[in-house]
Amino acid sequence: MNTAPNYEQLIAEGIKGLPQQYLSEVADFVLFLRRRVVEQQPYDIDSVRQELSMLNTRQQQHLEDEFADFDQRFPKE
Repeated sequence: MNTAPNYEQLIAEGIKGLPQQYLSEVADFVLFLRRRVVEQQPYDIDSVRQELSMLNTRQQQHLEDEFADFDQRFPKE
């Protein structure tokens, strides 16, 4: 009996019926993971800047919102 989870099937079933907005986020994350597997190296500041320059307005606003109070939530000790 194979008890190993079939992640592809789990993911495919898990995204069924999700609104388009969430499917877009899943697709973005999959692309991120694929790039990470292909590159197999940490991001340098130039690649981060390049990636950020390709974000659309909604994605930029989302990042701004996520990091709006970063210094307050995670103060340097």
